[in-house]
Amino acid sequence: MARIEVISNGAFRRWLLSLNGLAPSNPADGLPDAAGLRGADWARAAVQRLGFVQVDPIAVVARAHDQILFARSPSYRPAHLKEALEEHRTLFENWTHDAAILPVEHFPHWRHYMGRFKRWEIHAGYRRYFAAVTAKTIALVRRHVKKHGVTRPREIKSEKADWGNVGFAVPTTAKISIEYLWRVGGLAVARRVGQEKAYDLASRVIPGEWYRARVGKQAYVDWACRESLRRLGAATAAQIAHFFDAVSTKEAQAWCEKSIGKELTTVVVELANRSNSRPVFAPADWVTRLKGVPRAPDKLRLLSPFDPLIHDRKRANKIFGFDYAVEIFVPPARRRYGYYVLPILEGERFVGRIDLKLDRKKSRLDVLGLWWERGVEATAPRRARLKRQLERQAQFAGMDEVGRF
Repeated sequence: MARIEVISNGAFRRWLLSLNGLAPSNPADGLPDAAGLRGADWARAAVQRLGFVQVDPIAVVARAHDQILFARSPSYRPAHLKEALEEHRTLFENWTHDAAILPVEHFPHWRHYMGRFKRWEIHAGYRRYFAAVTAKTIALVRRHVKKHGVTRPREIKSEKADWGNVGFAVPTTAKISIEYLWRVGGLAVARRVGQEKAYDLASRVIPGEWYRARVGKQAYVDWACRESLRRLGAATAAQIAHFFDAVSTKEAQAWCEKSIGKELTTVVVELANRSNSRPVFAPADWVTRLKGVPRAPDKLRLLSPFDPLIHDRKRANKIFGFDYAVEIFVPPARRRYGYYVLPILEGERFVGRIDLKLDRKKSRLDVLGLWWERGVEATAPRRARLKRQLERQAQFAGMDEVGRF
């Protein structure tokens, strides 16, 4: 039996940080590189490199997609992403595991993803939410949007969904139908007014080159698996399937098995606790991809709770030894840390976590809690780096100062 190569933990961390745009890129990885770009062009290239960024409405510090990009470039501003989405049309909104922004060149493949949603093969839990959607409500929405163009859900008059007394605002059947048509590819987000989405026919939003293009089912599966692994470095079939949430683990496993000895091989990754992982799949040229990866800068960054680097919590814990969970929906008395806690990344390791909140009335970024990881000393230089990063974070949020910490 051939010997399986082992990737050291330090080397794999460095590789992951590079693939995630948190360290300089290696041309051998084949992913877009945002270095040297600015504004909307940088935002597009950054999302291309990551594959997608999650969209989340919570804005305790910054919205998820904005924090993800700001952590990678201090010159990023939300207007850059808006320009790429609404003017250049180089990005579009749809879903992966959650609402997400994706490169527009993904759209031909994403038709299969949207078709799977339509057949309830993914996100089947939404079937109940969309139960109010009927052929009649879909026809109503289509007629209105086709005639009037860009439309906010409130602009179409219809009855509220029959959800009974649920204790919160019930959407109209038109709003639910618009969201359904968006999820299955009939409509696309044309722009946002504040955080409210306005929709148009997908054929009028997605550039024609990408709207007209078609790919077959197997080509879609191969693409989804290959693109996922390019960004994961080395992974199990389940992790490959989970990256975009676009294929099943069974499909990913079949792709890996047919690709072994061709474009894939197997390796073992040293974990943070110094044990080795079970054999995982990696590109056949992983040595070349890994060899040229530069060290990550020693700068300190505040990551979004929804950052791609830590989206797979179990994997992040195994590789970085960082046990992290989002506690937004945990009752206050049961939280270990806080409501909206951001991981602190320094160089190639996580050194702590910080609970932040904007006090808009006082124009201040408040530190509600700060916890250093075990073995990390709160030295004066480290605290100074954190203070500088908090000042940048406050400026990004439009705040005038940082509270004491």
